[in-house]
Amino acid sequence: MKSAPLLFLLLGIWLGGSVVLGAVVAYDFSGFDDLFARNPKLQERAGFSPDDTNAKKTSLLWVHSSELNRVFFEVWNRTQLVLGALAVILAAVGRVGRLPLLLLVAATALVGVTHLLLEPQIVELGRQLDFLIREPPPPMLEEFKVYHGTYFATESLRFGFVLIAAVALVVSAMAADRGRARCPGDGP
Repeated sequence: MKSAPLLFLLLGIWLGGSVVLGAVVAYDFSGFDDLFARNPKLQERAGFSPDDTNAKKTSLLWVHSSELNRVFFEVWNRTQLVLGALAVILAAVGRVGRLPLLLLVAATALVGVTHLLLEPQIVELGRQLDFLIREPPPPMLEEFKVYHGTYFATESLRFGFVLIAAVALVVSAMAADRGRARCPGDGP
């Protein structure tokens, strides 16, 4: 398959981008303690301690982090749709086999569902939660958690599909290379 290097590159970008984005958005919220410890002026200017959950979650810093995460996910989901479509096309043209192709189609479809159905709900509910005190919990918090959990589960499944497809393609390419090594007269 002549398009294998490009397909491997796309899958590497897709998987690597998922890991990087996951780390960034996880740190966005959990990193308050760390950031305040690194820069004492930040806590002074923020006007709250990271231990004060209500003050933290109603702060401009928290809402700014939330909005950044929303933008990151929107851009990443659109990027994933492009990566997925290109990967499916390369896999189909390159005749990589049924399992990797089906996994890539399923992964791309999951991104579509996530982007079109889950993401808008999470953004809308998240913005309703902006600046709200969390004690007592706002009524829409449970609904937000359900959508957020579904999003995470869908993304985890999508990541697994892409990873399994990539591993299957690598194993297949290695087997093809071993087969060519045994038959040196059969060149490309």
